[in-house]
Amino acid sequence: MTTSDRLFVTIRPTAEVTIKSRTTRATFLRKLRLATKDALQRAGLEARAFVRGNRVMAEVGPGAAPADPAAVAPVLARVFGIGSFSFVEAVAAPDLGAIVELGLALYGDRVKGRRYAVRCKRSGRHPFGSLDVERKLGAALNPGAKVDLTHPEVTVEVEVDERQALFFSQRHQGAGGLPLGTGGHALALLSGGYDSVVAAWSLMRRGVEVDFVHFRLGELESERLALRVAKRLCDTWGAGSRPEAHVIDLRPAMAEMREQLDTRVWQVGLKRLMLRAADGTADALEAYAAGAEPAQASGAAGEGPRERGRRVSRRRVDALVTGEAIGQVSSQTLSNLRTIDAAAGRPVLRPLIAHDKQQIILLAERIGTAELSATAVEECNITPVRPATSSRAERLQQQEEGMDGSALARELARVARGDSRIPLRAMREGEGVLAGPTPDGDELIVHELPDGAVLVDCRTDTSGGWRPDWPAVTPAPPDLYAGLAAGGAAPLDRDTTYVTFCAHGVRSRYAAERLRAAGLRAHSFGSGEEELRRYLATRVTA
Repeated sequence: MTTSDRLFVTIRPTAEVTIKSRTTRATFLRKLRLATKDALQRAGLEARAFVRGNRVMAEVGPGAAPADPAAVAPVLARVFGIGSFSFVEAVAAPDLGAIVELGLALYGDRVKGRRYAVRCKRSGRHPFGSLDVERKLGAALNPGAKVDLTHPEVTVEVEVDERQALFFSQRHQGAGGLPLGTGGHALALLSGGYDSVVAAWSLMRRGVEVDFVHFRLGELESERLALRVAKRLCDTWGAGSRPEAHVIDLRPAMAEMREQLDTRVWQVGLKRLMLRAADGTADALEAYAAGAEPAQASGAAGEGPRERGRRVSRRRVDALVTGEAIGQVSSQTLSNLRTIDAAAGRPVLRPLIAHDKQQIILLAERIGTAELSATAVEECNITPVRPATSSRAERLQQQEEGMDGSALARELARVARGDSRIPLRAMREGEGVLAGPTPDGDELIVHELPDGAVLVDCRTDTSGGWRPDWPAVTPAPPDLYAGLAAGGAAPLDRDTTYVTFCAHGVRSRYAAERLRAAGLRAHSFGSGEEELRRYLATRVTA
């Protein structure tokens, strides 16, 4: 029902919710009510929500502007646990005569010359039944219209309880699944690519609250992109939760792993290292939530005093989540997955295990993260030779015994102290860890080439043959990504301005940061090669 400034919505939970026991159903409906209110308020709408019977009712408004169904529908469509919802068009007393009278006034003209059906659901005690409403109201609407219970053009729906009768004529599809917070708590390994985000979304849809852990393996820009993707997911689909991300620097531990393991099993070894780190992160989060000493978290070295007053309201971390699918890459054979799982003390959930890449990308497009994931840099491919497609956990464990684990322990100590927490939904684009460095007010990203600038080609694949039509173009120094900004293919001059570019503007941004760190004047060109092509073509025509 709409007034001049209010909108009422009846929200139907999924069938899975309604068949729960009375106590469990009440818990699920409470979670759904909180998620509904959270979603609407975060969308800038004044709203309240309450449970009535097996429904959640939402009242939107009053606000600065009249409540608009077109603004509310997309928000509710992304709340997990909602089967469908309808905007209430009118309310009558729970009396058969009043229902027929208002229904005729509301829908009489709308059904003329069209096929229609009347559907009624009733709860509570009344001197009439649902069929009585359907027959009486249907008979009143019948002149000038035709009943069609199979394929109606107009469906008049009435829901009657002991307080009132609600009228509506359209059902909007919900997100399905279960309300967030009803399925436990998991920690998802986040790369920022398609797979890890879709895997996290799949668990969220089943009511699991998901936090994220990202492993720093190389480029700083990769970290920012991964967090940006996670934020997009949580802002869009995370109503009712307060997800966090944690960044673990895995580079020292990875270097140690390379020294101890055979080259062919580096890939599997890295995945085992990631699971151990994720498992340790989960232990550290539990220790932090419980107020334990940092030293009690997965063997992390004790640093600093026991902290109070900074506890997080979290249950235990029940599982780890990854985006792996059978056979997608060499480390994802069943043999290797068995070896990888042996490194974790918690269940490892793989909701995409039987999906192919195209299915995953289609899901990412539906979720709204595909565009960002397309630019993410996944840095897990570290094996320079043909990787092993079969392995045994015992053999890798023997090789791993030479790793002392102190670097990882220091990182986990940060988690146990609460120092690694990144509240995703509270972050704003361009702020904090999502902001790229712009020293001295000098923009890192540029969309025009300064006169006299040298273009630095950071593309990993130049087989397409295109070379920028620009006076000075040089390949990126081969040691640039190892952290050195000088030497390599061409000497770099401190008096020259360098503009890096790559396929999608990701690798080039990181390269520009490295050059700046070495004291050079450097920028990254826009969104990548296509934008640079258009820019240079415009200069030629001008």
